[in-house]
Amino acid sequence: HQAAFYRTARSILRNEQDVADAVQEAICLGYAARSNLRDPQRWKAWMLRILVNVCYTTCRRRPNAVDLEAVQEYLAAPAQDQTERLTLWEAVSRLPEQMRITVSLFYYEDLSVGQISRILKISQGAVRTRLSRARDQLRALLEEE
Repeated sequence: HQAAFYRTARSILRNEQDVADAVQEAICLGYAARSNLRDPQRWKAWMLRILVNVCYTTCRRRPNAVDLEAVQEYLAAPAQDQTERLTLWEAVSRLPEQMRITVSLFYYEDLSVGQISRILKISQGAVRTRLSRARDQLRALLEEE
């Protein structure tokens, strides 16, 4: 599940150190609260909810400064090869945070719409709307490249 946790945290947080810290903190919190888990079959969704909460807390605590290393890839630079195409994950990483986390959970973690709605604490309709809008934006991003 380590890869799933990392991808989920990475879809919210852009800084590698923050991602590693959030995953580690979520695992520690989950372990400490393991007696609160009512249904062991929902362990992954439960842990992802903890991780998402830790990531959002990290975002709230972070100063509103831009790390130039984190945005280096988006700064204008002459294209070395005009045939370079945007990869799917790069396109996903350009989506707004709410869409990015929803896409990551649905496509990369194979969670159902219902599980995602519980993890993100939004309605199933909102999950479907985010997925639809994200697909439209991804299509546009990939076509323009």
